[in-house]
Amino acid sequence: MSRVKTLFVALFALALVAAAFATTSALALELPDVHILAGETYPVTGEGAVKGEDLFVLETELGEKILAREIKIKIELAELTSLGLATVDLTEAVEKVLGGPKCNTVGDAAGTVLINGEYHIIDLSTSPLTIAFLLLFPELTLECGKVKVKVRGPLIAAITKVTSGTDVTQFGIAAKCAAGKGKQELKEYLNDEGAKTKGAATANFGLGFETACVSTGVEVVINTTKMIDFLF
Repeated sequence: MSRVKTLFVALFALALVAAAFATTSALALELPDVHILAGETYPVTGEGAVKGEDLFVLETELGEKILAREIKIKIELAELTSLGLATVDLTEAVEKVLGGPKCNTVGDAAGTVLINGEYHIIDLSTSPLTIAFLLLFPELTLECGKVKVKVRGPLIAAITKVTSGTDVTQFGIAAKCAAGKGKQELKEYLNDEGAKTKGAATANFGLGFETACVSTGVEVVINTTKMIDFLF
């Protein structure tokens, strides 16, 4: 009987250790934060814009494509955190495969696509430590002539011009497509438990939702109203 009791106690202790290890592992990944200088106050806002021929590209795995010539990005940081509100404003947006009709989000002028969402500063990897920009947004309906296109997030873009612990007043955002139609270069990130999580857009041009990629063409430099520091 004493042996059985001893075995039970040993197994119970092992179970407690395993549970504690699992809890520690789940909380092990410290998410990035965006700080402002001591003495400064929130909120912080940032804006950036780029313009060029067919700069923005959304393309599905079947080759369906929407292009835009100008990208404007606005962000807001309301407190010490790694997330905030974001707006992406596309102008001169057109659908290329169906003859080039202008596209717009419902209620906006022809050629104007507005994406209102929430951004998160996320970890792509822990070795080396790499952060990125995750954009979450509700499903969009684009009117491209007689065709309605639905787009779902999320979207992951690279963050450039930053080093952890260094104060900056500008940073870059760049989304890229990989080789092959509809393939995003960055399509996975680490959640707060350190597990890989998928993050790629999809689009429906009338044949059902397909994998899609989004490219900004070039880096969009965001200029902020106050100095900020990405800690990761």
